[in-house]
This record gives sequence, structure tokens and C-alpha cells, in this order.
Amino acid sequence: MKYLDQTVCEALRKWPPVPMTDRLCVKDYDLKLDGKNLHINANDSCYIPIWSFHRDLKYFPNPEKFEPERFSEENRGNIDPDTYLPFGVGPRNCIGSRFALMEMKTFFYYLLLNFSFEANSKTQIPLEFDNIPFDIKTKIGIWLSLKPRNN
Repeated sequence: MKYLDQTVCEALRKWPPVPMTDRLCVKDYDLKLDGKNLHINANDSCYIPIWSFHRDLKYFPNPEKFEPERFSEENRGNIDPDTYLPFGVGPRNCIGSRFALMEMKTFFYYLLLNFSFEANSKTQIPLEFDNIPFDIKTKIGIWLSLKPRNN
């Protein structure tokens, strides 16, 4: 079950439910980023690029590789919690994130218990994504074959 948790976390890193989120700034901020000064006014909307954080080499080495071991007990401490945001972070994070994670793990447990997943002639490897702003969508969908296991 630990490896299932790691796999779900890595899948959410590579393919977060939403590519970005937004927040409303509540007070004026002056930030220094990459040697430049940035001023954010109160009531400005700020967009947080979840997809970009999850694919940034600075935060996730070899970001295009699917590596569930990133989320092992030994490696979890190497992840900056402010850069792994599949459900947001802080007081405005997704209220249903714990339920969604439990539901996802239960779903995969029963699927893997009863079926094996196999690529077929329509399976696209690697997946290619459409360039649709504010959405994560594959060009041709996700095609897999499910073969019943003999229990």
C-alpha cells in the first residue's frame, strides 16, 4: 500500500487535476525574484502555475520521468512542500483532497486486484497533450486494454 500511495502522488505530480490555481492577494507585497523587484498590490489576482512547478528541474529532478520513489519515506523530505500542489496548499486547499486520495487508491486497488492493464494498438506512448489553456487533455485520449485476472 505504501507503493500505491507513492504511485498516486507521482501521478498527481505529473498530471495534476488542474494546471494552475489562483489566489487574491490580501495585502501589498514586495518580492525579490531572480534579482528583480516585484510589487503585488492588495486585491490583485495571482496565478500559481502548478503544472510548471511540478515540471521544474529545480524542484523535481528528471521531471518527465515517472518515479514513484520520489515519494518514498526516505525521499519525501527532499520535496519542498510549497512546490507539490496537486490540491493546492494552505488554508484554501481542496477541502476534498483526503477523500479524493482515499477514493483513488480504493479504485486502483480493486482494478489492479481484478485486472491487468495492457497497451494496445491505440495506446499513445508517450502521451501527447493538446495546447488548451487552463486544461490538461491528451490529443487522442488514453487507450488501454483491461484483461481479467484469474484469481
